[in-house]
Amino acid sequence: MRSLFVLAIACLLSACAQQSQIQLYPGSPLSDEQVLTVVVPNELEVQSINGQQIPSANWSFGNADKRLELQPGVYRINAFYKNGFDIDGGISHEVVRGRTATFIVDGQPGELWQLDFDRPENLQQAKAFEAAFSAWTVNTRTGERHAAEAGQRNNSVINNLIGGTADPVAEQTSVAPLGAAPASARAIQPAPAQGVVRPMPGAMANETLPHNDATLSTLQQMWQLLGDDSRAAFLKWAQQ
Repeated sequence: MRSLFVLAIACLLSACAQQSQIQLYPGSPLSDEQVLTVVVPNELEVQSINGQQIPSANWSFGNADKRLELQPGVYRINAFYKNGFDIDGGISHEVVRGRTATFIVDGQPGELWQLDFDRPENLQQAKAFEAAFSAWTVNTRTGERHAAEAGQRNNSVINNLIGGTADPVAEQTSVAPLGAAPASARAIQPAPAQGVVRPMPGAMANETLPHNDATLSTLQQMWQLLGDDSRAAFLKWAQQ
């Protein structure tokens, strides 16, 4: 009986180890020498990759880092620090969400890149990430290092909508390098005529937002962020 239990645990750990590697390219799995691997620390949450929300990029088990397997090429990975801290000996708990950062990766086949930052030692140091978040990418083979670009504060409903993992995009499981068309891409649509405003691809969600005070408040906040030209363009589109 004990041997069966040990075998079951070993199988479970093996399965978790396999699932920690997240394939973000279409088709059958490729060898490590053929793909670009990007290690994302467990404390970082990925908002988007090359402008696309990829919910599976945040799959992890326990405190394991996430290993994103990608087609070789250039990627802009938007991510932010997110971690929980016990307060008063575990009586309460606080989750810190830091400012976003854009990590730039330009990887070749077989390379391993790491998203990294200075780990905070306590809650106070972690909360400093809400105002400034110093992070970088590093090529573990060559030591090449690039500082991440500063992003937005991550403390509003707007940022959560922009960078969150909403249900309408849950089916997105792969992403192409910058400058490369996705394998499933359709024919390129002609550019709209000047002065014509059209909704962005994917703007028509499968489900509508609920009609409540939270939705209204969110729309009002977004409207306040728009400039005069953007407001005029939006109103013109809404009247079509």
